[in-house]
This record gives sequence, structure tokens and C-alpha cells, in this order.
Amino acid sequence: MLKIVETTAHNGRVILELEGRVIGPWVDELRRVCERTFDVGAGLTLDVARVQFVDRDGLALLRSLRLRDVTLVHCSGFVAAQLEGEVMDIITAGDPEPQLVQRLRGGDHGALEILMERYASRVYRLAHGITRNAPDAEEVVQDVFLKLFRVIDAFEGRSALGTWIYRIATNEALNKRRGKRREVEVPIEEHLPSFQADGHREGDRAFLLSDWSASPELATLTAETRARVRAAIDALPDNYRVVLLLRDLEELSNDEAAEVLGEPVSSVKSRLHRARMALREMLTRSPDRLGVSNDQGPRR
Repeated sequence: MLKIVETTAHNGRVILELEGRVIGPWVDELRRVCERTFDVGAGLTLDVARVQFVDRDGLALLRSLRLRDVTLVHCSGFVAAQLEGEVMDIITAGDPEPQLVQRLRGGDHGALEILMERYASRVYRLAHGITRNAPDAEEVVQDVFLKLFRVIDAFEGRSALGTWIYRIATNEALNKRRGKRREVEVPIEEHLPSFQADGHREGDRAFLLSDWSASPELATLTAETRARVRAAIDALPDNYRVVLLLRDLEELSNDEAAEVLGEPVSSVKSRLHRARMALREMLTRSPDRLGVSNDQGPRR
């Protein structure tokens, strides 16, 4: 979303204060607002201090506006770097990533734009899953690609570039969440199955017979069930939720997830198993604790 606040300076110049992301349909909305200003012959200034993310079309618009004597003020370092980058020869979406890495090392902002197009949505999805907060996730996206541009020389190529980007995103998101977390984290043991003295698992038999032979795909679930799954994932401790997000939502392999987290594969497998057990327990036994109704009950 992009918020546009219009004010007029004492000299008649129009100032547009932008807040949010200059992406998709909001690029067209900003273009319409600017054209309306041009039609009345007023000078135009864009205050982009609160712009958090700009996609390829947004950058093209901002560059074209500067050619029309529009003044951009309060650019962040990230946005300024993108705007000041020379327009290089076109890099297609099919260009191999080793080539893009080399171009990044040469200061090619066009290569960064391509990588943003490829990975920004995935970085945002992972960051939102960790921070559970849209504004924080948007800041993480900006921080990840700014850091990628600054430290690309540290990338040795021993893992896939996407894996390295996931690692940066995971660390940035966890750091942001730790800095703002208010609630006390519930230990994973609180969500795991409990057993009676005779060894039988506690709980209604209908829940115990629920079919969990396959992991549920969010895209095929009802809106109510998707809400329950998301609430259950959010209830997991951070280090277990991250593993689940990387493996089951981002569909990384155990080896890739271990590379992202900098941990042994055995640790990833163990935490993933416990996270899935806890998720199953929350969904089948305690939907009310998630704040989501379960009128239909479990299905066999």
C-alpha cells in the first residue's frame, strides 16, 4: 500500500509525501496524482522519506519524474542507490545468477533490481512469518537487499544465491522480532502431545484418528482452516517456526534449511519433527486456544 499526502508550499509548489511501497497498482496511482499536478502547471516535490520499497516500475516512474524537473527529497540510502544507478543493458529474467552476482560486484543496480523481482515476495513472506508484522516485514525486505548489495563480495558461491538471501532474511527478521518482542514465548513442550500413565495418548479419540498422513497445503484449505493453520504456526516458538517456514512454506530441502540456519542437518530434522508434532497437536486438540472457531470439528 502507498499513502500519498498532498500539501502546497507557500510558493505554490505541490509536495507529495509518500509512505509505504511504490509497487504494482500504486505506481499507476502515483503517476495519476503527478499528472494532475502537471496539468495545473504547478511545480512538484516528492518526499520519499517513508518509502520502504520500490519495484522496477516504480523506479522507472521516479526516474522519469526527475527528468521532468520533479524534486525528490529525503531518499533513503537504498532508494537513492537504486535511483542513481545507471540504466545498464537489459538483464532478462532468465539471466543466470552467477552473472548477476558479478554485475552486483561491479555496482550494477540493474542486477539488484532483477534479484529484487525474483526474491522480494519470498523474502517478505518469510519475514512476515517470523515477525508477524507487515511493517516490520517490509523493513526487513529493504534491509535484506541493501545488505545484499553492500556485502555481495562475501558471497563465495558455495551455496545457491537464493539460500544465501534466505539466510540474510532469516537473521534480519529474527533480529527485528527479538528487538520488539513483548510477549513471553511458550516452550515447545507446551504444544506437544501428552500421555496418560498407561502410555495412551490423552485426548478425544476423534482427534487421535484424524488423518495427518500428508502435510496440508494452505492453497487447498478453507479460509477458516487456513486461519487456524496460520494462528498455530504463529504460536510456535521462533526457532521452531523458522524451521517450519523454511521447509514447509518455502519448500527448502533439509540441507538448504540447515545452510540458511547455519546448523547441522540433524538439528533441522529434529526441530522440524517437533514443530510439526506441535502444529498437529494445536490444530487437533486446542483450536479454541488459537482464537479461531472450529465449528465443524476434525475430519477423518
